Amino acid sequence: MARHSEKTVAVILPNYNYANYVTSRINEILEQTYRIAEIIILDDASTDGSVQIIQENVTKIKEKYPEIKVKVKINKQNSGNVFSQWQKGIELAEAEYIWIAEMDDSANAKFLENVMRGFDDLRVVLSYTNSKLTKDNDQLAIKDSLRQVKDIFRKKHSMSDYVVEGVEELNRNLAVFNSIPNVSAAVFRNQKVLGSILDEAKKFRLCGDWYFYINIAMTGKIFYCHKKLNTHRLHKESVTSGVSLEERFKETQAIHRFVLQNANISEDTKKRIKVLESKLAQKWL
Repeated sequence: MARHSEKTVAVILPNYNYANYVTSRINEILEQTYRIAEIIILDDASTDGSVQIIQENVTKIKEKYPEIKVKVKINKQNSGNVFSQWQKGIELAEAEYIWIAEMDDSANAKFLENVMRGFDDLRVVLSYTNSKLTKDNDQLAIKDSLRQVKDIFRKKHSMSDYVVEGVEELNRNLAVFNSIPNVSAAVFRNQKVLGSILDEAKKFRLCGDWYFYINIAMTGKIFYCHKKLNTHRLHKESVTSGVSLEERFKETQAIHRFVLQNANISEDTKKRIKVLESKLAQKWL
């Protein structure tokens, strides 16, 4: 693991019944070519033996990497909300930058090295990479990158790296649909405002992460790396699988209303929001 970084990074690893992924995920975090200052492992009352595996890995980390701060929080009762876990991890983080690395996702060894380049611009508050999407069996779920698939209006911003003002990121895609592949693909600056943003994010069952990204984007610049350095795992059963299409539509509308009321949205973006809502209404309602 390289020792060339001046920026400190805390990796938050939320876990719930992902015993099969714990060791491999922790190992790839430790194998990142960019130095890690903290590892914060959060277990949300798993019932599959995850806790024992976590504890075994923590012992190994402390022995082999004594310079890394390791914090572990085990819930006795399930929180029932992923954003409560994110919030707990952020409260524990002392580093300047935060990577919420979902335990069942995976990352290329150079993920952090590439994504942290964005923070060379001191006004960048969120930096993220493109992603691949796999099934439980590790087979690709889609041929294209996840960012390309999410590019509903085919703006093709995903084809190359860029740094833009947060409002430009909103107008390109993020105000219209959640263009950030998943939280494991992103690193963000540790700011006091994150806690209050997550308080509001908890009100959503499906779109809380989208709300989170939008609010961060409104505080500075965004960096995007077009390389597919994150892999998001698609499970047959997920937190969002029990959300009705009507509720999905209502949450999407709520996010759109929030953006329209709180950000400097262009007329073109407003039109694309209307087009998307019309299409979703025909498809989901």
